[in-house]
Amino acid sequence: MKAKPNIDQFKDPDAFLEGGASDLANQSKKQPQASIEAQVTITHPVAKVYREQKIFRLPVDLINELKREAYEQSVKTGTRVTETELVEQALRSFLKIAI
Repeated sequence: MKAKPNIDQFKDPDAFLEGGASDLANQSKKQPQASIEAQVTITHPVAKVYREQKIFRLPVDLINELKREAYEQSVKTGTRVTETELVEQALRSFLKIAI
């Protein structure tokens, strides 16, 4: 089990927490800009929709790209974008089904 970090070196304990946020911001600036832009607009449905679970086995490269795109869209929009939302939007676009 890891020990708790020592924050005695910080005059203000909140400075420790803010330091992590700035590290993350600096790290995201260093990452190259994505060459693939989202082809679908993420919309959050207002009404509750009945959902069922469907399990698929996908190639690893497709899974990795889906994860990356969900992360990039989350960073870009400032709100959480899930892989499920991306898959749903892509399927609706492909099958020409409106929300």
